[in-house]
Amino acid sequence: MSFQYIKQRYLFTYVPNLIVCLAYSIMIDSSVQAAASAVVEPRWKKRKPNPSPPSFSSLPDVIILNCLACISKSYYPILSLVSKTFRSLILSRKLNHARSYHKTREKLFYICLQLPDRPLPSWFTLWIKPYQTEEENMKKKKATLVQVPSSYAPKEPLLVRTVGSDIYALRQRYPPSPFMLVRNKERYIWRNTPNMTVARVNPAACVLHGKIYVMGGCNANKSAKSWGEVFDTETRTWEPLPDPGDELRFSSVIRKIKIIRGKLLVRSNDEKDSVYDPKTRKWKATAKAREGDSRCMVGNINYSCRRECCMWYDKEGNEWKHVKGLSSFNRSCRRGLIKTVEYCGKLLILWDKFANCEEEKTICCALVALEKRQNGQVWGKVEWSNVVLTVPSSYVFLRSSVIRI
Repeated sequence: MSFQYIKQRYLFTYVPNLIVCLAYSIMIDSSVQAAASAVVEPRWKKRKPNPSPPSFSSLPDVIILNCLACISKSYYPILSLVSKTFRSLILSRKLNHARSYHKTREKLFYICLQLPDRPLPSWFTLWIKPYQTEEENMKKKKATLVQVPSSYAPKEPLLVRTVGSDIYALRQRYPPSPFMLVRNKERYIWRNTPNMTVARVNPAACVLHGKIYVMGGCNANKSAKSWGEVFDTETRTWEPLPDPGDELRFSSVIRKIKIIRGKLLVRSNDEKDSVYDPKTRKWKATAKAREGDSRCMVGNINYSCRRECCMWYDKEGNEWKHVKGLSSFNRSCRRGLIKTVEYCGKLLILWDKFANCEEEKTICCALVALEKRQNGQVWGKVEWSNVVLTVPSSYVFLRSSVIRI
């Protein structure tokens, strides 16, 4: 058992309980003091007040900051209610630097939705509630989607892409911005790169042969010549891509860009998808990808979640096989599959279904632990599954991402 493992287990098991207990003691002390001050005593009973003992909140901010950096972010929504000091520190950038220094950054799952009653896309993040007992899990929701910004996720996630030892980031929040940031994997200090030719918000990006291709996120008509552009990480220069034309210059948010045989498949929320060939510098329309099939890698195994079943790819047998142990889950869930992603070494499945009325839908989520056994079969176990958000039935799923923060 390594020292790093023992350290992480101590930080995420004992320190959170200690800090939460101290936080609750601060809240209780405050309420007791407020109640005591409200009682009017006779003058002859008044005595000189005794000095109050030091409390956790009286510690310097730097100590509280380092304590907060050593616990799971799932506690932050609770701790932000303790005091204004706690809330301001939880929302500060210094906490991100402290988590990076202590190597306690965690993965957060984000989802971007277009809601009919809002002109701009809305970001949500999955908050998995900490340390519930089995009895509480049966009665309460294990997870929920909370809107960004919040004490759990203070701002919208950056769109990050990796080239070698560098991480590049684009903004996904309003107002539109031409900036792109870069930092080394080992450091948390961001630097500016040369600006894009147009300001963008919620663009899509991918990396091919050391170059970063960025598309969309701008006015499709006013920025036709710069709707797509490519950044050369060696020369640090931007070059506009050929105009795909009115038919393929998508006005909505692009879902993702996928690399297939050296070409860029641009998946949109419009009626068509498109393919760009960097060698010929030409665009062409393509049929929409088949819905109801979401794939991701967990470990070194490729998984495909469909509306009726969950499959894994056997490289030795060169065939898709069923994940065992999920028969009851397959029957009751995932009629409207949205997304499947790898989350902390497990399978996170997102789907929707109509609520009690046709005007609303409920978005559901499940976390599935996976195990490949000695007989060569892969078994899955649903750790939790519940409704995480209720939305209008006309909502549109735009994209999702998993970011380490």
